[in-house]
Amino acid sequence: MLTEALQERAELYVAGAMMAAEREGFEVLLEFHQDLRAQVASLQEALAATMLTRVPAVLPPAGLRDRVLGAAGAQSRTDPEALVVADADGLVEWVNPAFLAMCGHSLAELKGRKPGRVLQGPDTDHAAVARIRTALRERRPCRETLVNYHKDGTRYRADVRIMPILDDAGQPLWFVAKERKLAEESAPA
Repeated sequence: MLTEALQERAELYVAGAMMAAEREGFEVLLEFHQDLRAQVASLQEALAATMLTRVPAVLPPAGLRDRVLGAAGAQSRTDPEALVVADADGLVEWVNPAFLAMCGHSLAELKGRKPGRVLQGPDTDHAAVARIRTALRERRPCRETLVNYHKDGTRYRADVRIMPILDDAGQPLWFVAKERKLAEESAPA
């Protein structure tokens, strides 16, 4: 069952009334939350039916039509981003296959743990980690480039964007992250 706050956010999402950053975080949550995904699909169907019955001769703008029909967002990307959903305490609840491929760990190894404790190592920038912690404590989005470590010990650089999903009282429900592996810089000769 969905909370009233999540139902309201689903309505805002379908109506196209979310700001870009909020929409981006919500789309990660949609990947993870089956009931929320079903609610959004139901709302999209109702909106599409309403739009098509009221104005049959006029099509909505392509971007809105694509969102309403569920063709926009993460599904249209050819190279899926690595996605992570953590609970209000920052513990992993879900990751997508792209994240598993990037870090080499299984969901069972990550679930219930803080991602940083598993992925960070000696070359991880402690100042960047501190900025992330501060942003999460302040319940605001953040973006950093981190050196993380694959399960086999190899390091990789990742562009990490984290967004809090808050309830109506401003308390975190989840933290969602989108990560993209960056090309390693060549070492000087």
